[in-house]
Amino acid sequence: MISQMFRTEGMPGFYRGFGSIMLTVIPANMCYFSGYEIGKRVTPPNMGLASDVTTAAIAQGIAGLVYCPIDIVKQTVQTASLMGRPGETGHVSVLDAARSIWTHNGLRGFFRGFVTMNALWMPWNLIYIPSYEACKRSWYYHYLDLHHEKVAVSVSRGNIVSEADPPMQKLLPLWAFPLCSSVCAATAAICTHPIDVIKTRLQVLSVTDPGKRYKAFPVAGYLLRKEGLGGFARGLGARVVTMAAGSSVSWFAYELVKRKLLELDAPEA
Repeated sequence: MISQMFRTEGMPGFYRGFGSIMLTVIPANMCYFSGYEIGKRVTPPNMGLASDVTTAAIAQGIAGLVYCPIDIVKQTVQTASLMGRPGETGHVSVLDAARSIWTHNGLRGFFRGFVTMNALWMPWNLIYIPSYEACKRSWYYHYLDLHHEKVAVSVSRGNIVSEADPPMQKLLPLWAFPLCSSVCAATAAICTHPIDVIKTRLQVLSVTDPGKRYKAFPVAGYLLRKEGLGGFARGLGARVVTMAAGSSVSWFAYELVKRKLLELDAPEA
């Protein structure tokens, strides 16, 4: 598929609709990280894994309502050139894709596969966020054990001055965040890839045959009969690389901005 796209469209083919997609991905990520922050604030930190799992569920629950329409439109744009419809050029803009979805299916068309999408991204987040938090905590405590006398800070409350460990956000080196993120994202991608294969099939079928309603289990059964278990691993390598790279960039940006905001909010000595 990659070589076919490169031969027919060259490098521009890989960036078709990039600018328009960015305009929608930004608010989607805003919702996701807002959900993550809300989850961190409403769950008691001493709950450990339960707190991380709850945070993951809240983040995905909020983001899912925004991600699904964006993902439907994105899949339509990116797969249009490979569908081979007679009389069509294969080049579809984001606006054209959205208009086509609305014409054929109305508002429901933007949420087609919503349950399947959350069946993918909810488990992905339930794996990713707890493992990401655990990775950061392990690194943080290891760093404290090695350099505790160098990193302890004084905390003043009224007339009482005591030593306390510095916040994880300020102590860990910035490169630790994308490293933790890429490893945990790759792990979550491997675990949930079969669901992603089914989700993609459902969304492609909604483009090629918009008048018919497909369901996840029949599509999964058909794939198993035609391609065996190997069909559920198709595209695994590309997805692992994509998820690891994308997560490391987005979470690095998030952690960097958060660190800068904490520095601005910190009281002056």
